[in-house]
Amino acid sequence: MTSKNHIFHDQLLEWFNINKRSFPWREGSMDPFVSLVTELLLQRTKAEAIAAFYPQVLEHFATPAKILARERTDIVKDLSVLGLQERRTDSLLSLAREIAEKRNGTVPDDEDSLLELNGIGRYIARAVLCFAFNKPVSIVDGNVTRVFCRYFNLENKGDNRRNKHIWELGDEIISMDPARVKDINWAILDFAARVCVPRNPACETCYLREKCSFVRKD
Repeated sequence: MTSKNHIFHDQLLEWFNINKRSFPWREGSMDPFVSLVTELLLQRTKAEAIAAFYPQVLEHFATPAKILARERTDIVKDLSVLGLQERRTDSLLSLAREIAEKRNGTVPDDEDSLLELNGIGRYIARAVLCFAFNKPVSIVDGNVTRVFCRYFNLENKGDNRRNKHIWELGDEIISMDPARVKDINWAILDFAARVCVPRNPACETCYLREKCSFVRKD
């Protein structure tokens, strides 16, 4: 008998093949430092806004050297279109210095070392491992938690750092087809953004509704 995990995995990838979102950082291979910068900017900002800003990421923020060569005021000015520019400028400068001075210009490819970087939490660390290093790890934020909790009828504890079972469930789903780790992580994020939204989710037309506990209330 096919497990609910497998059904979720397979149906979600079927949905993703038709409904995936297109962003520049999803095209081709991803440089680890650009991935770090992109994930930092994606925090508390819509992906569409970062997509519009992405040419500047590649021009001015693609390496630690490019960031450190610029005046702080110029970085603040660039980031003002995204908001939170002062904090983001400090984060990018700190990250660039740390990678350049303490990591010989190289972004580490293991979770523990990534977590040692200033301002890098588990979500960003795993996103970089997945999208830049193609490692089979799950990524969990509030959106992913919402999808898992609804579909699998799990308790949402609010703080993703406390949702150990959610991270474990994500790893179990990733392990079903490690070669498509990027696709499954993107699929969950896209599904959360387009269908399983916080308010008024599109349950009636949801591709996963047949086994979803939130729809069935079982």
